[in-house]
Amino acid sequence: MSNFAQRSLEGVFLTAFGIASRIYRPLRSWLGAAVLCLFILMTAAVVQVFPVSNWDMLAYTATAIEPDTADSADLHAKTYALVKANVSEGEYVTLTEDRPYRVHQAKDADAFETMLGFYRLKVLYVETARLFSGVTGTVEAFRLISLLSVLAVGAVLLVWLGRTGTLAHGPVVAAFLMLCSFGYAAQLVSPDLYATFFLLLAAFFFLEKWDIPAALALICAFLVRPDHLAFVGVFFVFAAIYGPGRWAMIACFAACLGIYIWLTRGADHPGWWIHMWFTHIEYVPTLKDFDPPFSIVTYVEMLVRSTVRAVMGFTWIAVLFGLVLFFAKCISPDRLDLRSKVLLYAAFTSICAKYIVFPHYETRFHLPYLVILGMILLVGWHRQQTVTQ
Repeated sequence: MSNFAQRSLEGVFLTAFGIASRIYRPLRSWLGAAVLCLFILMTAAVVQVFPVSNWDMLAYTATAIEPDTADSADLHAKTYALVKANVSEGEYVTLTEDRPYRVHQAKDADAFETMLGFYRLKVLYVETARLFSGVTGTVEAFRLISLLSVLAVGAVLLVWLGRTGTLAHGPVVAAFLMLCSFGYAAQLVSPDLYATFFLLLAAFFFLEKWDIPAALALICAFLVRPDHLAFVGVFFVFAAIYGPGRWAMIACFAACLGIYIWLTRGADHPGWWIHMWFTHIEYVPTLKDFDPPFSIVTYVEMLVRSTVRAVMGFTWIAVLFGLVLFFAKCISPDRLDLRSKVLLYAAFTSICAKYIVFPHYETRFHLPYLVILGMILLVGWHRQQTVTQ
């Protein structure tokens, strides 16, 4: 039996909650949008004030200025000078002296140049940086892409929520982005968030039945990060099976596949197995004459290593499990529209397929697919709840 103090405390709480609810209900869409906007603006501010200096910024900077350099020594010197001028002294020490691989790259221009084949493939990312570098410096151009990508992703999500009448769920979307390491991905010099923008745009266009703009957005995402060819291929298969957007997605996949073959022949990419080995087994000091034989045992070792690192240090497996559980418990698949099904199944299958082909353990590599899954399930659940009520 509760005492007077407990009843008084609960009464005050319930009264305050009732007042807050009456204020919130008529304003919930505006407040939801405001919370999401605040989160996006805060993330953009952090990107500007507290950017993260990862080693890849050296390689991307080199790739961007490569046409304007005379040889590997000139490229190396200009790249390291540009990065040094745009990071703190401590960050530069970390980028050049943190481990033997970085020490070797900082000293050996020819070895450094062999690494650029990994980065030349990101054509649209590099070309966008070259375009912006006419206004800012090269390193600042890559930072600017990250900043604009944050704002662009936020804009797409706001429009998506607005079109589906789910702006009130803006705080849920903001929280979901936190779980998906959105802020960390934004702070890096990396094409991940730039590609995420185009993938979310493609998903939104597809759901709006704008198939040609969706295909063009997918091609842009592919040009930013060619490994998204896996998603384009899976998307094309599900579109072909279910029907919506079939011909646009077939044309999109054919275009991306042709571009991929052309890019891999001309960008000196070392190939899938060498890239896998370099990422998961050993950061070799140079890729010249490096050609480890394929081994199924080593491949399984890579999968195990990546999975352990994903489970111990990142969130994407837990987030994906939560989404699958939500789908199983809260969604009636037969009440989802056909386009939502195509996109939902394609995004989920892409995560699994890409992980088998190239097991990325960091959450940022899975960010666009997780967000697409989350948005489809959120909107689908909202619609089913509305019909039920």
